[in-house]
Amino acid sequence: MQDMTLNFRGRVLVVDQDDWCREFLSSVFKLVGIEEFTLVATVAEALKVLEESGFDLVMTDTRIQDHHRLLDDLHHRDPNIRFIFMAHRHAPTQQFHYHEQVDIVFKPLSLDETIRKIRNAIHQKHLRQMEEEIRRLKQEAFRMLL
Repeated sequence: MQDMTLNFRGRVLVVDQDDWCREFLSSVFKLVGIEEFTLVATVAEALKVLEESGFDLVMTDTRIQDHHRLLDDLHHRDPNIRFIFMAHRHAPTQQFHYHEQVDIVFKPLSLDETIRKIRNAIHQKHLRQMEEEIRRLKQEAFRMLL
């Protein structure tokens, strides 16, 4: 069997009104080795949690009231944060494709697809952080040469 654990750490916030979905994702995170995750049912709870700590990935249902406010708030806090929207099969998803940091999974959630998208989102977040650090170090080195 292929090793499904991630090679890096990621902090994940899940915002979903469905108990079954939060429980499923909790099991998925444990399966892939993500130890730092928070599960909430509303945007208000998510915003309160976000005041206390940051996250690499936020997963939320598109039916959650105020999910656009959550997206805007998080993007303002951290432009590199990644999102996975959980949409129902026949729900419109075009409005999310303009965000580079957004991916979509459809409910009912597929284990393989969910794991793949979580892994990719966290990888992309860490890649962006490394690129920014390299840019910063290059600028610092250039200033030292002057």
